[in-house]
Amino acid sequence: MVNLNILGLDIGGANTKAALIQCNILKIQKTYSYIEYFPFWQQNLDQIPNLFKRIIEKLLNKNQIKQKDLDYISITITAELSDAFQTKREGIEIIVNYLNKVFNKDKMFFINTNCEFVKFEKVKNDYLSIAAANWVSTSLFLGKFIPKCILIDAGSTTVDIIPILGSRPNTIGKTDIERLINHELIYTGGLRATIPSITHFVPYKGEKVRISFEKFALISDIHRILNNVSEKDYINDTADNRGKSIDYCYARLARIICMDIETITKDDLYKIANYVYEKQLEIIQLEISQFMASLYSRLPEFQNDLIFIITGLAADFLIKKVLTRLGFNNIKYFERVTNIPDKINSSALAVAGALYYKLQNGIENGN
Repeated sequence: MVNLNILGLDIGGANTKAALIQCNILKIQKTYSYIEYFPFWQQNLDQIPNLFKRIIEKLLNKNQIKQKDLDYISITITAELSDAFQTKREGIEIIVNYLNKVFNKDKMFFINTNCEFVKFEKVKNDYLSIAAANWVSTSLFLGKFIPKCILIDAGSTTVDIIPILGSRPNTIGKTDIERLINHELIYTGGLRATIPSITHFVPYKGEKVRISFEKFALISDIHRILNNVSEKDYINDTADNRGKSIDYCYARLARIICMDIETITKDDLYKIANYVYEKQLEIIQLEISQFMASLYSRLPEFQNDLIFIITGLAADFLIKKVLTRLGFNNIKYFERVTNIPDKINSSALAVAGALYYKLQNGIENGN
């Protein structure tokens, strides 16, 4: 393995993340990353190849690397769950076919839930094992650095909780539904969660008010008001397609109780924002508590020397806060442990890095 270029793609329903690593047999030498908000449900599907072409332009060409110089393309897909597709099978097939129009299929490898990288030809025959397997590559990459830990990845949409033992993920579930049932996947995140998915009531003038179920505001407005995310971090669309300044966020939040910024004060709105935030933390705290109870029973090895590794856009203001409240203090950051530069793009860097270590291991074993 001499001077390889590996492109990592995490193709999500809302955000597509890309990373390029340059490496040799000894180490990863350089990394580059790119993220694009590409909501599949709002796009004409024939725009998907243009997404991949923009990745080439923004990530490869910008760094003076030609597409023909890519040695491997390591891929994980979660966009198949988007309602742009009628079924997961359809989503995987369409995305894979469009990948083939832009990239060399012989260079493509897809991570599956069995901790394997499979070639292009096998994907359509085993599409369910390919679907939503990004947590596997993130775990495999981290496992090269810390063989026993709990990885929690809190992104814009979901939270993944993954026990790693013997350098491999050791979850109960593999599919989304199995992971939801076993508290290994929490469908709430730092940007895209709707307010009614978190609470049906908010406080106002000493009353608990049942909120509107319209999509007037998102949790990104809450976290922007509370300064948990910056305007730059707010990469998703707003609920009303207006701006992302704090004033616009206040205006959207006012509407959840059928008011506006002329009829409610910012002080009252700030109290509402804090209340919604606390309710989101309560959801995550309950899920992590239930996960830990099951983990201790199933894998008693985790009762001693427990380390949490956190990553993702919402790692600090959602996960670290909850873990501290639960009394866990041995918390480290994924990007510091693995020496990657970008926590938001950690999944794309990890899927490239996991393939790198797989290749490295193959060389070590003479394969």
